[in-house]
Amino acid sequence: MGQKYKPFGVDLDPQKELSERNLPDGDIHAEIKGETVSYDTMIDELEERANNAARGKPVASRKYFSGWTPPNKD
Repeated sequence: MGQKYKPFGVDLDPQKELSERNLPDGDIHAEIKGETVSYDTMIDELEERANNAARGKPVASRKYFSGWTPPNKD
């Protein structure tokens, strides 16, 4: 059964990119687009999606920036 993120009837995960599960030690394993993230990051993502929906914007996920390395100058 898939996780549903529909507070107040608004689907915050229409692309099924978010997942979480409780671990036996009481912690929570969270994933965004298949990548493991902290639960705080998951909460931030849900908050951003809810704010987008409240502003009438599409519920879209945040774009992650992994960094940029300048080209070597010889």
